[in-house]
Amino acid sequence: MSAMRERERNTHERIGHPRVAAVVDDFYSRVQVHPTLAEPFGRVDDWPEHKARLTHFWWVSLGGEAYRDDRYRVAGAHMGLGVDGALVDDWLALFEQTLHDHLEPELAEAWLQRARHMGRSIRAMLDFDPTDPSLSLGRKA
Repeated sequence: MSAMRERERNTHERIGHPRVAAVVDDFYSRVQVHPTLAEPFGRVDDWPEHKARLTHFWWVSLGGEAYRDDRYRVAGAHMGLGVDGALVDDWLALFEQTLHDHLEPELAEAWLQRARHMGRSIRAMLDFDPTDPSLSLGRKA
């Protein structure tokens, strides 16, 4: 395995669970007072549980072992919140700032790559139109 692939695989170890939890806690504290993100996230009624769930999500996403029995539907979970492309951009910008406030640049960028991938997945769900005829499987009417 290349040194780069090994570093990517061990991102969770290099960051450590306490810092993953600190980033998630700080990020969602910032979200709650953010000019555009506070409203859609205002539906969260149990912030400690939300932060614990998202700490686990990111820990596993970064390569750590699961320690909760949670299932995640990232893009689907955001569909009913009125999320649009501008909110995804705001979310990513705030997340990037939070990462850089807590982590060394190399670790922040490694984590940010995963966040950007998630942002692209959410955008793809937002842009998906099941009535688009170009998506047909070539069936003849």
